[in-house]
Amino acid sequence: MDGNVQKTAGRPVVYLDSSFVSRLAGGRTRANHVLAQQAASREWWSLMREQVQPVVSVLVWTEIVRGDPGCVARRKDVIRGLPWWEVTPEATALAGALIRKKAIEKCKSQKDDALHIATAAVGGADILLSWNFKHIVNKQKMPLIKSVVERAGYRCPVLASPKQELEERT
Repeated sequence: MDGNVQKTAGRPVVYLDSSFVSRLAGGRTRANHVLAQQAASREWWSLMREQVQPVVSVLVWTEIVRGDPGCVARRKDVIRGLPWWEVTPEATALAGALIRKKAIEKCKSQKDDALHIATAAVGGADILLSWNFKHIVNKQKMPLIKSVVERAGYRCPVLASPKQELEERT
């Protein structure tokens, strides 16, 4: 597993969280919002995959291996061959600061959500791609998230959904 990925040929580094991986690999569903997210994820992947350096973390792996074995296999296929980042002590400390400063609201998954942001920031990602609007791509919390990350000495990645990222580029 790579400890750090550097920009390759000027390509931006994009940290893919487990919600993106799950939507990209997603199977049948009747939920219209999930269908729309799957379509946007697939569009982003087909248009942007070669223009960016996608990365995941060990945390993404631990999240995507839960659930239905067929879904797990599809999610594993999505990240096969991608560089991995470890969750470092620096990322763990930054995640703690995000929680203490209430940049990430208290909930069952708060630690993991904070760790995604912190791992992306510590690793130097340019963008964190996520469908998690409650804690990661939360417009109300973004200024506080950015402030906490920057006060810790890191550059905050752009926190965006695949749909937002596509709209930004077109």
